[in-house]
Amino acid sequence: MNLVRIFPAAMVFPATFLSAILALQPTTSVRAQDKAESKPAKKEDLKFVRVSKDGKTPLALQTAVVKYKSDSKETEGVEVTLIGAVHIAEKSYYQDLNKLFTEYDALLYEMVSDPKQVPEPNQRGSSPVSSVQVGMKDMLELTFQLDEVDYKAKNFVHADMSPEEFFDSMNKRKEGVFKMFLRSVGSGLAMQGSGKSNDLDVLTAMLSEKRSSGLKRAMAEQFEMMDGQMAALQGDDGRSTLITERNAKAFKVLGEQIKAGKKKIGIFYGAGHLEDMHQRLLDDFRMQPIETKWMDAWDLKE
Repeated sequence: MNLVRIFPAAMVFPATFLSAILALQPTTSVRAQDKAESKPAKKEDLKFVRVSKDGKTPLALQTAVVKYKSDSKETEGVEVTLIGAVHIAEKSYYQDLNKLFTEYDALLYEMVSDPKQVPEPNQRGSSPVSSVQVGMKDMLELTFQLDEVDYKAKNFVHADMSPEEFFDSMNKRKEGVFKMFLRSVGSGLAMQGSGKSNDLDVLTAMLSEKRSSGLKRAMAEQFEMMDGQMAALQGDDGRSTLITERNAKAFKVLGEQIKAGKKKIGIFYGAGHLEDMHQRLLDDFRMQPIETKWMDAWDLKE
């Protein structure tokens, strides 16, 4: 493990920033789907990331799989499922996702890349986001999404910006990683003032003998405040290239797949994208959530 690379990054970035980065794509012995719950999803309590607990004891960081349907003529018979992801997780989590993906006529996935370029295992981007994610993968003793997901599956459909589109949007919006970092720091300071931030727990975990398990538990708690973290990365107009503009591209592809006759469609995107996607399904496709299942991404037991 390269502590020179990893440790300073985690010391500098607040927990709010690190957990947000792990939810963005730069790119137990009980299996996740065996434990998954299935129940009607209610708009008022809809979440896409949570920490499951036994009393006050954390058990797992979980991501949601939310199914949507509509009775409108435009989308009659169409079923869209939002499949949340964190981009570093237990190996078993990605194994279960690969099985789940086979159920869809089309599986739309995120990846800022050439649409004709299929991601390969051990493929690494050069962006700061990729560097932080890979470093945190090693520190948390987890696996990396790009190494575990089968992107060569025939039903996979690229539903994201190309690098040219991404950087054009960033330039037009005058965005950058440094500005995103400053916004996150500001959000982190506000959360510290309100007592919601656990940066001290993160630093304490890094210095402990059980660094991996302690750090996972500390950062998992931060994931439950995902909405606030994503809002911190948005511009003054409530939009950003990282979230809303990429989501717009994904939903353009979704419309194309529906017109092509696909009836059962999955959208596999980082959990931080899904609140905006949920709203787009409600507003633009007149779809409603009908079922939520949960999958274990991180084992948080001692």
